[in-house]
Amino acid sequence: MKNPARDMERMIRMAETRNPTLVEKTSEKITEFIITNRMTPGMRLPTETEFLAQLGVSRGTLREAFKLLAARNILEIRQGSGTFLAEDTGIPEDPLGLKFIYDDHRLALDMLDVRLLLEPHTAMLAAANATRHQKEAIQQQTLAMEALIEHGESYAAADAHFHQLIAQASGNQVIAHLYCILNSSVSRNIAITLDLQRENNTIFYHRRIARAILEGNVNNASYEMHMHLNLLREFVLQRIEEHRQLAASS
Repeated sequence: MKNPARDMERMIRMAETRNPTLVEKTSEKITEFIITNRMTPGMRLPTETEFLAQLGVSRGTLREAFKLLAARNILEIRQGSGTFLAEDTGIPEDPLGLKFIYDDHRLALDMLDVRLLLEPHTAMLAAANATRHQKEAIQQQTLAMEALIEHGESYAAADAHFHQLIAQASGNQVIAHLYCILNSSVSRNIAITLDLQRENNTIFYHRRIARAILEGNVNNASYEMHMHLNLLREFVLQRIEEHRQLAASS
């Protein structure tokens, strides 16, 4: 009789013990080059010719290694321009696998619970640590989002970017990277809640959050973010209750 757990364990052991391919070894050497040279997102890597001379592999192997790293979101290959270190280095799309959770409203609620744990404190850190340039970026993003709302256009991506700017302004590198991991999920969370919230609520709280950060008011920044997310959570709870009542009456 088959034992699925034992079969899975055997497959994992086989994967762990197999020898890496030449392409994988080459990708590891490219990664070592990036780390040794302390490259940062957006920087251009050496040309294929330079890497071929350093690594001693074929052009086909090198290109496959580049593709492997691009698939892992470590590199970005731009046709005609070269190969660059990706902006959100190593962070794949939907890393939490939330696209496979099909109950949108329950997902929105769970995601807001996570955001409530993280974002009020992040806003507080941003109010304490944001540079002048970061404050200007947050202010400009607030205005850009309001313009989209006024023109009746989707603002989910702009909304997510507003929150990402705050994470970057926190001065905490772990939070900034963590928000990159959450970003695609937060974008979906925002898209789900767009029909649940009044647009003027978004404008109202984003203005207040931005103002608190610009003024360096740590308590207000945390409070306004907490109020904003909690109100969204209330909207989601109301919609879940509406769906429950509808299902009960049908």
